[in-house]
Parts: sequence; structure tokens; C-alpha cells
Amino acid sequence: MKRILVIKLSSLGDVAHALPAVRALKERTGAEIDWVVQPEYAPLLAACSDVARTIAFPRRNFARGFWPFLRELRREKYDAVVDLQGLMKSALAARLARGKRRVGPAWAREGAPRFYDAQPAKVAGPRRHAVDELMDVVQLVAPGAAAPPEPQLAFPEAEHDAEPGPHVAFAPFSRWDTKDWPVEKFAELGRRLASEMGCRIRIVGGRDNEAAGEALAGRIGEGARNVCGKTDLPGLCALLKGMDLLVTVDSGPMHWADALGVPLVAIFGATDPARTGPYRQLAHVVAKEGLECRPCHSRTCARGDLACLRTLDVETVFQAALKRL
Repeated sequence: MKRILVIKLSSLGDVAHALPAVRALKERTGAEIDWVVQPEYAPLLAACSDVARTIAFPRRNFARGFWPFLRELRREKYDAVVDLQGLMKSALAARLARGKRRVGPAWAREGAPRFYDAQPAKVAGPRRHAVDELMDVVQLVAPGAAAPPEPQLAFPEAEHDAEPGPHVAFAPFSRWDTKDWPVEKFAELGRRLASEMGCRIRIVGGRDNEAAGEALAGRIGEGARNVCGKTDLPGLCALLKGMDLLVTVDSGPMHWADALGVPLVAIFGATDPARTGPYRQLAHVVAKEGLECRPCHSRTCARGDLACLRTLDVETVFQAALKRL
């Protein structure tokens, strides 16, 4: 094969899930790989040596951006178009591209399968990790027996404080309340890591987390600094790469840290780590055991008390962090 088009539009964590599949396509075929992605994630793919060209999908200004997008999409001919998103919008992009063959995931929905030439068979049993399910799609294009390969990423080195470490990042924010460990518990954890281990804490997140990050840094005290909203996405990955540890909820930064090989402790509430946990570090997930309701995969807590997160004690997470440090 000479050229392959990959379509994975979003989100931050889902784009990270696709990195092993893209690496496998490159290793097994040697083809040039182009990637259709939403504009906000395109800078991250500049650090991925397997990607020859990124094509920005105009999600926010679709009417204005459609024709420039279509010209870019149809600039090359592809031996295969690999839709790893599985939605109508991604399947339509796959159909519009000049590809000899179109494949998509087994779980594709919204009518997307009608635009594919092939899909992998659905695997019965417990839900599998998203990375493994995307590798099923790769098998249709480039069969191979190897496990998902490690992504090839080259982010620039970030400037770090001269103070002695360990240097620990906190990623306490997600888009779901049912994923977020209470901020007061993160504050207590930060104080203990700082006082007992001499850790320097960096709180990471987006611009909408700036105020909450500043408040958390204040509650932790000396040695903690809020960097929410102060880096772009490549800058965030560069910062994470220099950390000795990331303590995180189920979030985009967790998946990129895992792809970069950053040691982490991942706190899980409503979601299932077997499906969306840190793929290479599943052994370092911390979750409240003994609750029949978890994982519920819901944005709202049916019990009303968010027991899966509020009853997960600081000592458990602290001991997990010590093992990684």
C-alpha cells in the first residue's frame, strides 16, 4: 500500500486511543498515513512521526469550511480509508475521500456502516478496551499477530522548575461529575505528598478549569502551582513527559500520559477502566470496590451520593502514589 487515510476526529482521549492503530498501520504497510481530525487536536499529531499530513475537519464552521476541507480530503488517492470514529460524520468523510476501500469499527452507529466496505465481527463477552477494538479495524487492512505497538511521539522538552522533586502532576478535572474525585481529597493528597515526600505539584487542565485549579493550588499550599489553561495541548504533553508521576481522573491527559509512558495513578468512578482506562498501566487504576452500581457509565449518579468517588479515601490513593514514586 502507498497511502492510507485514518479518520479519528475527537476527543482528546479518543485520539490517543487511535495512536497504536496508526503505528500498526505504518509498521505493517509502510504506507504514508494522513489523518482527518478536528482542528484543536491537529497540533498533537505533529508530534506523531507516523502521520504524513493532517486534514482539519471543520466541526465548528462546517458550512464555511466544507469546500476547503473537501479539496484537502480529495487531494490524494488512498488504498484504504480507515474510519476509527464510527459516526455518521466520520463515515461521510470516509465516503467523500478518494479511497479504494473503506472500513470501520464493529460498534459504528448512526447509520455509518452503510458507507463501509467491511467491519470486523463483534466480539462477544465483556466490553473490551477501546485500543483493542480499534486494532480489530486495523486487522481488516493490515493483518498481524502483534499486540498494539507503542506510539511514536516526539514532543519538545518543557521547561521545568529547578527545585528538587519528585515532580507530580494532578489532572483532577473531566467533563463528567461522575468521574471527578472530590477536590478536597485532591487537596489533602497534595498536602501529604508535599509534606511527606517533598513533592512539587502541578495542576493541569483547560482554560475552563483555571479558577478551580487556582483554588486547589491554594488549598495545597507551598509547592503547588496551577497551570490550567497556561499551555496548549502539545505544551501539556511536554509538561507531562517531564513529570515523575501523574495522579488523574479518567480524562484526556491520562491517555496522553499513558501513551508517553509517564507513570500514573488513575482514579475511576462511573466509567470502566477495562474499557477506557490507561491501556498500558491498567494495574495502577484505583477504584472503590464493592459497589454493585459501578461502573454505571452515567454522567449523573442514580444513587445521588456519588459513593464511588466520595468514599474512596485519600490514604488508598496516597499509598498507590508512593508505590509509583
